[in-house]
Amino acid sequence: MKNDIVITTSFKLAEEKLKEAKNLAEELEIPYIARQKQGLMKVIGEKEGALVLYRERLVYQDRSGQVFFFHPDTATLRLKADRDPLLELVGQTPKKVLDCTMGLATDSLVLAGGGHLVTALESQWLTYTVVRYGLENGSYADGILNQAMSRLQVLHTESLAYLQAQESSSFDVIYFDPMFSETIPESDNLRSLASLANYGPLTEELLTEAKRVAREKIIFKGHFRDQTFETLGFKRHVRPNQKFHYGEIVLGET
Repeated sequence: MKNDIVITTSFKLAEEKLKEAKNLAEELEIPYIARQKQGLMKVIGEKEGALVLYRERLVYQDRSGQVFFFHPDTATLRLKADRDPLLELVGQTPKKVLDCTMGLATDSLVLAGGGHLVTALESQWLTYTVVRYGLENGSYADGILNQAMSRLQVLHTESLAYLQAQESSSFDVIYFDPMFSETIPESDNLRSLASLANYGPLTEELLTEAKRVAREKIIFKGHFRDQTFETLGFKRHVRPNQKFHYGEIVLGET
């Protein structure tokens, strides 16, 4: 996919941002095209899309006009709420958590904002690049969110390969939030990610490795119609009137 992507900038950026775009192009090993006075579609040309560096964010736009960029999404609201079901499942005591399906990093940020030490994995390089840039360069009024962004460690890797390389019992909690088996029409954040996401499901092989690497529990988030909960042995926590449920496997329980 890298061969189908270019990087450019918005109009009239300061020289240091132009240099940043060139450095990013070199890091990502994709072509840099000077924006000058060209429209973005002309810059994209026959390619699939372009990463566009603005003053404060990195945006991906494809030939169809679909736009993807990092934003805190519902993480800010969830961190301000009186309770959050994911944080309740993980527990109050600070834990070492592995999020195997980062995506937009919303759940990872909630976990980090809740005081946990979080490592988040993303297999799709374009999603990883845009979200990592937003985490490293974004600044928001919410102090808890900024702290969570700065503490979150993100890695570009397949979750199975990463798990296989870890020592046994090296994380307290492992979290899986694969793309839902059914769409949720009102989820704008998921719509922007849909064409860039990894649609691989949670498999028995992944779960076996997760059970080896986790000390305490494995948490799964899925559509309320998803049978993965029952198929793979998760205790489903039904959330009335919600489109997704959480499930958990507590290790050591019979």
